[in-house]
Amino acid sequence: MDKQSLGSESVVSAEREEWNRQIDLSLRHSIQAFAARWLPVVVKDSSMSVHHEEFIRSSWRTSRRDMLKVTNRVSYRSVFTLYIFGQTPVPLGVSEEEEMDGISSLVCSQTALLQLQQLRGKMCQLNSLRVSSSGAGKPPRTSVNLDQKFLNLDTRAYWAAVVWDTSNALILNIRSSLTSGLKGACLEPVWRVVRAFLVGSFHAKSEDWRKRSVEISDHMASQIVAAAAICTTYTWRTIASVKEALREGVEEDDLLFSWNAVLDAFDIFKATVQPLLSSCERRLHFLGQAERLSWYQVVLHYHLGILILFDTMEAASRSDLLSQIPHKRPEAEQESFNVLKFGLESKYVIFGPLGSVGQRISVSFVAIDPNPKYIAASVQLMTKAFSRRYQEGSVTDEVHSSLLSTLREVSDQLARASRF
Repeated sequence: MDKQSLGSESVVSAEREEWNRQIDLSLRHSIQAFAARWLPVVVKDSSMSVHHEEFIRSSWRTSRRDMLKVTNRVSYRSVFTLYIFGQTPVPLGVSEEEEMDGISSLVCSQTALLQLQQLRGKMCQLNSLRVSSSGAGKPPRTSVNLDQKFLNLDTRAYWAAVVWDTSNALILNIRSSLTSGLKGACLEPVWRVVRAFLVGSFHAKSEDWRKRSVEISDHMASQIVAAAAICTTYTWRTIASVKEALREGVEEDDLLFSWNAVLDAFDIFKATVQPLLSSCERRLHFLGQAERLSWYQVVLHYHLGILILFDTMEAASRSDLLSQIPHKRPEAEQESFNVLKFGLESKYVIFGPLGSVGQRISVSFVAIDPNPKYIAASVQLMTKAFSRRYQEGSVTDEVHSSLLSTLREVSDQLARASRF
């Protein structure tokens, strides 16, 4: 190899190293901005509150300045960087003018999904090149040799993005980017695999757990909650499909197709997941705090989906369909309230900041929930539901006041340095 070639390779290597350094730095900035909102929770020093608020704003601004560059650096780290910033609420003290003068959280979230699609398309091209080279009797080139470990990581990244995409479709009322909307929960490969897992391998694996009165261990609870999270995402996808059908004004047959998918998802949850979550609930006080936190989150998210479904169908005046599941609404309202109350009363113990060796800080599950927008949505829908019950006369003034007081306490526990 001549000196000119060596020099060219050295320049390319240096450029690649700088490119990686910049992506890593942007990722650290994004993580810092995302986590900064909990600083007042960890460091409970009122004299430092002004400093904390300024640090939270500064971290958010630093991260947002990076976002435009990140959108032009397509990589898996960029996908995560964009998504993390997309989940970071705007800090208090940031004016509407400043918020509008830059890239938005929603654009970052959607760009992350677009980048993942680009990466998977490139991977498919490389894999096809490897196959065609091998078929021609040539050894596959090292540059396109995709090992199983990488493929497994890519699959995990894709599933994480599907969860993000489904959440955006349900909560933000926008079209899905990675899967089709109206019939995606029933016909597309990813959702068919999910359904097959729930009604097939996991149902069979957990058969004894449902039939026998087994003592739920932390390990078993982790598996149950993981399956429940998958089932929740599947249910959310079906509900988002119904919302899209109503929004797009599709034919009645297509709407009913999506509606029947929702009913099927409810049946799967009832047959496979609900008995196991109930077993976990009976053992909650004996499980580790990580398992209890995960249980609280998945139960809250599942019933939030049902609350959104009823709110959507009522707005569309489709009481004819809601009449098929009259028990779902009171059940979702009761479970949502109970799990939020559990989140208020349950404490998660964390260690204090550096310099406070041995200090242990106890905070509620609500206060450290990484998805406060889901809590805010639940509180909003339950406030509406309790007001409806009060007007109907099904709850007394005293009970209504007590319920709203608990919901206000939940809202107060959310990170106060940000707005949702």
